[in-house]
Amino acid sequence: AALLEIARAFSELPTAPPRTIIFLFLTGEEKGLLGSRYYLDNPVQPLYKTIANVNIDGLAMFDTFNDIVGIGAELSTLGDDLREAASINGLAVSPLPAEFTWQASFARSDQIAFAQAGIPSLLTLEGLDYRHSDRDSALARVLHWNRTIYHTPFDDLQQSIDEKAMAQHARLIFTLCRLLADRGKSPEWHPGAPYLYERLQSIAEKK
Repeated sequence: AALLEIARAFSELPTAPPRTIIFLFLTGEEKGLLGSRYYLDNPVQPLYKTIANVNIDGLAMFDTFNDIVGIGAELSTLGDDLREAASINGLAVSPLPAEFTWQASFARSDQIAFAQAGIPSLLTLEGLDYRHSDRDSALARVLHWNRTIYHTPFDDLQQSIDEKAMAQHARLIFTLCRLLADRGKSPEWHPGAPYLYERLQSIAEKK
């Protein structure tokens, strides 16, 4: 639903961005990233022309928030773009909380497939600076949800969802994508990033 709303917002802009934006609905992520790998084998545009992947794997649902976390942001200049988008939305960018590891988080969703294909990639999560609870309470709630609800029969529409938080997160993603689509300069992997070689090879081979 959020991806559709973001696409709708782009379609209603008075002037289309100079860059093409591809909205992908992927499936089979938990069966081995099947949807993303299929797309990468059958792209609608050459991968070397694809400047970035902004993955949406869920939205903030507990509470409106003051900070955002960029999973993979430290690997490329997408981190700078995220900080700008966050600032526009009155948010700070925080590191991944110490209770989690970025390697595991980055490898757990479709952004890893795009990164392995050389495309700078990012996943955004809300931080733990919620507007109506302290950090310890927020962390306890997130961990409880991960352990007892996520991927269980209780992960259903009966949950309490903060629609304002979801809209806030979607606006942040829209802002980030618009910045990327309006820019002439493409995001780049930082030197030493594990996916830099794949990007250089893709560009050299025009694949």
